[in-house]
Amino acid sequence: MISVAAVSENGEVLWSQSRQAPLAASAACLSMLDQMKLDTGLTPADAESFAADMGPGSFTGVRVGVTLAKTFGFLYGKPVAGASSFDLISKTDVVALPSKKGEFFVRRPGQEAIRLTNLPSEGVVGFGPGVEPQVYPSASRFGSIWHDLQLVSATEFVPVYLIEPSISIPKVPYAVIAKPEAS
Repeated sequence: MISVAAVSENGEVLWSQSRQAPLAASAACLSMLDQMKLDTGLTPADAESFAADMGPGSFTGVRVGVTLAKTFGFLYGKPVAGASSFDLISKTDVVALPSKKGEFFVRRPGQEAIRLTNLPSEGVVGFGPGVEPQVYPSASRFGSIWHDLQLVSATEFVPVYLIEPSISIPKVPYAVIAKPEAS
């Protein structure tokens, strides 16, 4: 699930939209920004700052949001802020998010997230196998936490990983390809 929202300086949600977009998050975000302009006349150029979900979440999904926020921040010379996926679901409940197969990230209010193989016995909100109802991070929830956000430059803004991304490292260093000699 992906989402886009316009939030005023006092945290009022002016516009929001969310949708499923498997394998098409960046195109869907840009499409929602187009829809926001049609509905409200607002464009990214009108923003005073940009915010994104910093994770945890799917490697690609988090990178799309962070990259868009950084790009708009660079483009318009505006600061950027982020919030955890946990806070974009709920700041006051136990939140569970899927980690690796059969594992969850669980964050209790006021505590650091931990990785568990079983869901806690107390009620949780979030998403993943066994979590009902499914509640996803939403950009509209930036409104309720706007006063807690820390604005930084686009250069400083990076996602947060609770575990290292599962990408492979090349076994052989990248080869240097010789340039053909000019004749």
